[in-house]
Amino acid sequence: MQKSIVSIVKGTDADRMVEQAVDHLGGVKSLIRPGATVVIKPNGGHEAGPETSVNTSPAVVSAVIRLVKQANPGKIILAESSAIGCETFACLESSGIRQAAEDAGVDEIRDIKSDDDLVKVPFESPTSQIKTVDLPRFLLEADHLVNVPIFKSHVSMVFTCALKNLKGVVQDKHHYVMHCTNLANAMMDLGHVVRPDFTVVDMIRPMEGFGPHSGTPVEFDCVVAGQDMVAIDATACRMTGLPIEKVEYFDAAREKGLGIFDEDQIEIRGNSIDEVRQELYLPYLEGFDAWPEYNIHLEKACSTCQGLLSFTMSKLKALELYDENSGIDIVLGRHHKVPDGVEVGDNLVLMGDCSMALKKRIDKAGGTCLHIPGCPPAEPVPAWVIADRGKAPSDDESAGATVDIRARHEAEEKIFKRWLAEQRRA
Repeated sequence: MQKSIVSIVKGTDADRMVEQAVDHLGGVKSLIRPGATVVIKPNGGHEAGPETSVNTSPAVVSAVIRLVKQANPGKIILAESSAIGCETFACLESSGIRQAAEDAGVDEIRDIKSDDDLVKVPFESPTSQIKTVDLPRFLLEADHLVNVPIFKSHVSMVFTCALKNLKGVVQDKHHYVMHCTNLANAMMDLGHVVRPDFTVVDMIRPMEGFGPHSGTPVEFDCVVAGQDMVAIDATACRMTGLPIEKVEYFDAAREKGLGIFDEDQIEIRGNSIDEVRQELYLPYLEGFDAWPEYNIHLEKACSTCQGLLSFTMSKLKALELYDENSGIDIVLGRHHKVPDGVEVGDNLVLMGDCSMALKKRIDKAGGTCLHIPGCPPAEPVPAWVIADRGKAPSDDESAGATVDIRARHEAEEKIFKRWLAEQRRA
């Protein structure tokens, strides 16, 4: 069997690192044809600044565009479909990706979410409940696709990197449906249809902790590249100390035959894994089994709320408020009725705007519950509602109350960051 090649480059200059990483694959001119249309797909799905590591580093995006231009393509398109509830261009703006792409000379920036020229593509031998996917015609007709993810902790798949970044080529209805089935298998089916020519991973400041939105950036100073997304993801896991045998993703990859993850079948070029290895705090291996003292009810809940709830559980532990609130019922997602065996009252917490319909049914029936609004709710509100057994702070709070809220949040953040540091050392 031919080995998959994955390159690792450690350094401080994004342009040099990206170029060297791709040179280890044969060079950009061996991967991109002159005159071709090239689509570049970053991770730019949420509104957050470049310092947060929520999105791909603007420096890596611009480095990839400048490198692709060396192959004399006809057109370079940067394309993204932001997460549900987010506006793509707002995400690209806040992340710095839009400005970086324009400065690097990208020809066009496209919002896949708003594209109305879609093609229905069937999944061959689907491994999830999804049989087809609607993809933008421009993406399917492009000559090349370059995948530019960032490595992050992720509540739905333990981590997100090369393959998971492809979820940003579909529109909201598919984002939603994919989270309502086996996400790992759905990603394998999508990855079988949408195959990048090569991937460049931003591991300059990957995210550990409670990603994909509430994690902590870590100075790692690496770029990883390759053509086999599974081999890339396996390599990134080994670099960060994540045991791949415990991650559902790789069993799904083997079932689909999508790529190679056995270490002896991957050829590492550039820096070795041993030279760059740095263990990250990646807390999602246990899933919600990590919080057995709470009754968590999921029904078609998105990864954002799931990640926020995991973050909230950890914050309650850090604040020493976890044990005293154990035993409560927390409902996420689109439930049509109160889960069996659950009593209404102040020990029932509904989380997110998608649970509003259930709250209205409870109110109409004369019952009570606590509801945390938002899509997603604002952090740190869930922890406060649970700990205080009270309603979420509203936008019309008085100026004095707003100051108190800010002071409480800042004080709790200091405690939480100390707790996180202790978890990382443990």
